[in-house]
Amino acid sequence: MKELIKEFPNQLRESINISRLFELKIERTINNIVLCGLGGSGIGGEIVKTWTRNTSNMPIEVVHGYTLPSYVSQNTLVILSSYSGNTEETLACLEEAISRKSLILSVTSGGQLKEKTNKVGAQCITIPGGLPPRSALGYSLVQLAGIFCQLNLADVEILEKINRASRFIEERQNEIMMLAENLLENSKSLNLIFYGEDILAPILLRACQQMNENSKELAFYNVIPEMNHNEIVGWGADPGQFYTIFIRSQFENSRNKHRLNITSEIISGKTKNVHSLKGVGENSIEESFYLIHLFDWLSFLKGEKKGVDVTEVNIIDYLKSQLGKN
Repeated sequence: MKELIKEFPNQLRESINISRLFELKIERTINNIVLCGLGGSGIGGEIVKTWTRNTSNMPIEVVHGYTLPSYVSQNTLVILSSYSGNTEETLACLEEAISRKSLILSVTSGGQLKEKTNKVGAQCITIPGGLPPRSALGYSLVQLAGIFCQLNLADVEILEKINRASRFIEERQNEIMMLAENLLENSKSLNLIFYGEDILAPILLRACQQMNENSKELAFYNVIPEMNHNEIVGWGADPGQFYTIFIRSQFENSRNKHRLNITSEIISGKTKNVHSLKGVGENSIEESFYLIHLFDWLSFLKGEKKGVDVTEVNIIDYLKSQLGKN
């Protein structure tokens, strides 16, 4: 896992090359887009949706389950992302998309998704296989960004910005690892809570997912301003078992910036286990990858310190085996 995290910048660049070779073919009017995916294959959709929310003029929804929204029709582009190609929820969405005669595009390394997509004559982007899905984020995320660019829903420079971001985190990898080590030392054995502005929600979710899978522990997140209307009341006393990390973006909404300052002050009055971390980068894409890379390293280092097998996901394997019996 250590080498896979270290090679993440190279994965981004390799994925850009794959994306530039793919030409999306659309022969009908597209009114909306639905992205389908779970775990490491689904979080890329959430990230790209956030990146393009100020440039896209088309409704976009991300599905992390078995069924498509009722509005999905032949004028919907359904993008199915499954690294293995055998994710049952995503395959169920594929069958539904076929029945509704939607325009279908799959992103996968193979499996049933590639086979069934090819069988119905739909387009499929094939990405390299053989990795744990959580360490293949760059492959799915970049393909989605490239698709959105071809649809004129994203900045025309988005792939070049991702390329520059890959160099950015590569040049700062030692700095990022040191910051992860400092966070590990300060947080000790406490579970982590991540807070940040709503636009960072996919990055905070990704951080929790990595803590779950790599560190084998629970982690939680919430966003401003939503948590100001409910969760903040739960801080009536120091919960003891948590270390709270405020993720401060350079691109915060002015009101959210004020809210985060006040919220941090309130929580700091309840517990000493609080840390504020500022994103780094010239734009939101660089900042996103900086934070993703940081929390990938933190989750790995914490798992290593605990002496757990960072790579294994035996509980997920067991769950799938039990589901396979029915």
